[in-house]
Amino acid sequence: MTKVAMPTDEHFPYQDNRARHLAMRIVSDFNPDLRICGSDGMDFYALSKFDKDPKRMDGLQNEVDQWIAGQKEWRDASPNALPFFLVGNHEDRLRKYLWKHPELSGLRALELPNLLEFEKLCIETNETAEYVLYKKLLIRHGLYARMHSGYSAKAELEKEFYSISILTGHTHRGGSVYASTRNGVVEAHECFCLCTLEPEYIQHPNWQHGIVLAEVTSKSLSVESIPFFPRGKKLVAQWRDREYSS
Repeated sequence: MTKVAMPTDEHFPYQDNRARHLAMRIVSDFNPDLRICGSDGMDFYALSKFDKDPKRMDGLQNEVDQWIAGQKEWRDASPNALPFFLVGNHEDRLRKYLWKHPELSGLRALELPNLLEFEKLCIETNETAEYVLYKKLLIRHGLYARMHSGYSAKAELEKEFYSISILTGHTHRGGSVYASTRNGVVEAHECFCLCTLEPEYIQHPNWQHGIVLAEVTSKSLSVESIPFFPRGKKLVAQWRDREYSS
C-alpha cells in the first residue's frame, strides 16, 4: 500500500498558515509515503502577465524563501514521505517568462529545481507533471477549473476517457465524482486549497480549505476528502473519529 497526502494550492506568499498547520497535523498522523508539493505552491505573482497591485508585490526572492521554509515544515510533518513536485499553472509562469526573455533562459540558477532547491529538500519531479500509482491513480495539478464543485473532476475523468482515478488541484475547492465503467468504478477528486480565501481579484470565491488523503494498492483505492470549517476564530476538521483544530 502507498499512502498519499495531497496538499495543494498554497500560493506562497498568499498561503493561509492556519489551514496549512491544520493540514499538517492530520498529515502527520496519517504518516504518508508520498506527499505532493508544488501544484501552485508558488504564486509567482511578480511574473504574472496580469496587472499587479504594487502593495501586493513582496519580491520574488521573498516568495521563494517563504515556499522553501514552508516545505521544511511539511518535511517535519511527514518525515517518511517522498515529496513529489507537480508543476502548476502558477509555477509555469516562470517558464513562460523565460520564453519571453530568452536571454535569461540559459541561466541554470533560474531553472525551477535549482531556484526552489529541490536537491536540498530531496524533492523529486518529472517532465510530465503527473504521478501515477499502480496504473490506478493519476495525480496532477489539474487542467480544468469549472464553475461548480465536481464539474472540474468530471472534466478530468472525461479527459482520460474514464480509464483511471484522479486527484487534482487547481480548482481551490472540494468536489468528488464517481463513474462505473466496464473495468470497475473510477473516481476523481478536487483537493481543496491552502491559500487565502479572500484574494484581491475576486470577492468571496467558492473556495474551500481542506486536505485529501489516499491509500492505494494494485487492487484497491481509498480516498478521504477532509474539508476544514470555521468555528469562531478556529478552523476545525474531523478525521477518523478525531477533531483537529488550528
